[in-house]
Amino acid sequence: MMNITKDNAYEVAQELEHQAKTSPALADEIASAIQVVEHSELPPRKTEEVFDYFADQGLTHIWQADIDGSINTCEIHKEGFFDPIVSMSCDGISIKSLRQAIEYVMDQEEL
Repeated sequence: MMNITKDNAYEVAQELEHQAKTSPALADEIASAIQVVEHSELPPRKTEEVFDYFADQGLTHIWQADIDGSINTCEIHKEGFFDPIVSMSCDGISIKSLRQAIEYVMDQEEL
C-alpha cells in the first residue's frame, strides 16, 4: 500500500491513473488518492501574499459592467495583454471579489 499524503496525492493519482490502464488492481489506490485530493484543506493565504503575487506577476484587473451599469465581472489580466487570464462573476466592486479572482489564478498555477 502506498503512503498517500496531501502533499503527494495529486502526483500519485496521475501516476496510478496511467498505470491502471494495464492493472485493474490499482483501483483502490486511485480511489484513495482521489479522496485525499478532494478533501484536502490548505491553510488560507494571507492577504499580503495574495496581493504580493498580483504585483510580482505583473497582473492588473478590470471591472466589467452589465448593460444597466452594475458591476458583474472581475477580470484579471497579465499587464499588456488584452485577453483576461480569468473572468469571474461578482456582485459589485469589492476586495473580496478581486482577491477570489487572484487566488483562482494562483490555484491554477499550482496545478
